[in-house]
This record gives sequence, structure tokens and C-alpha cells, in this order.
Amino acid sequence: MQRSENRRAKARQASKIEEIRAALVAAGFDTVAKQATALRVGRSTAWVVLHGDKRAGPSANVIKRILSSRTLPPAARRKVEEYVKEKSSGLYGHSKPRAEAFSEEFSELT
Repeated sequence: MQRSENRRAKARQASKIEEIRAALVAAGFDTVAKQATALRVGRSTAWVVLHGDKRAGPSANVIKRILSSRTLPPAARRKVEEYVKEKSSGLYGHSKPRAEAFSEEFSELT
């Protein structure tokens, strides 16, 4: 049972990351280079965040950098903020101490 719950949690996380990518595409950021500009990260980081390994998700530092971007479309910003709140609450299957540590990085959002 624990394994299927963890699988569902990781699927929710991957789905939220896909929502962020879709919001970027809908705003006209339809290439990795454009997405990197909007997210204020390098192209390889943008690709990993939006297409790469979804088990751990982006680090708090990467998310902070994304949220500091002035070119991040409002719909994508909302999705990133939702991601932070959901990950902080443990919705993506992380341990309670790990979720709390992540949450502390974003105390103004949660």
C-alpha cells in the first residue's frame, strides 16, 4: 500500500510540473531556450526542471530563482506557488522533516 501511495504522490508532482510547463507554453514560451529565460535559469536547468527526473523535483534554490524572475508569466507563477505549497505540505510523498525543511525556505508563501 505504501508503494502505491508513493507512486500516486510522485505522479501528482509530475502533473504539477507539467502544469507549469503548459502555462509557459500557453504564454508563448514554447522552446526550452524561451522557458529558461522566463524561469531565469540556464537551458539545461530549465529542461531538467520541466522534463527531467520528477522524483525529487527542483530544489528550493532553483524555485526561489524562478520566483524571482520578472518575466515569469502570471499563470506559471501561480503554478509554481501551488507547487511550493503542495510540496511543503507533503503532498508529493516527501518525509515530514524534508517537507518541513522545504517549507521553511518559503515561509512567506506557505
